[in-house]
Amino acid sequence: MQQFSLCFSKVKKDCLKFIKSQETKVDKFKNKERMIKSFLIPLCFWINKKADKKRPYFVGLAGGQGTGKTTISSLIRIILTKYFKLNVFRISIDDFYKTRKERINLSKRVHPILLTRGVPGTHDINMMLNFFRKSKSKKFKRLKLPTFNKAIDDRYNKKNGMI
Repeated sequence: MQQFSLCFSKVKKDCLKFIKSQETKVDKFKNKERMIKSFLIPLCFWINKKADKKRPYFVGLAGGQGTGKTTISSLIRIILTKYFKLNVFRISIDDFYKTRKERINLSKRVHPILLTRGVPGTHDINMMLNFFRKSKSKKFKRLKLPTFNKAIDDRYNKKNGMI
């Protein structure tokens, strides 16, 4: 458990800074340090042990909207990069939403609910499949994906929002 303490001392500042950036005046995270020490750090040790350093290793998080998947994955990324020195990229299923224009078209042709992101049929499945296909290839180095911006309910401009 000494390893966990050493890890915590190295990542604490960055993790708490990130958590603070996610809090509002009304919504504060509870038991932050305990969550990092008791859950996230042991999970990251497990991931590090499982990961093959030569090929991408995928870890998926599931949960309903607003349950903290983005926050948890961001904290995991901080720990894995800062302490374990792993190359980590984080993707979100949100980044695979069809464009607003495509969803408007679908809502007119198929059903009005398809304008609302998140319902079945609003993700670009081909883009998602291509992402996994390319990222698993031996020649994988870099891949451009759009980033979805919930504030405008569409993908970021290609010049500004690619990762």
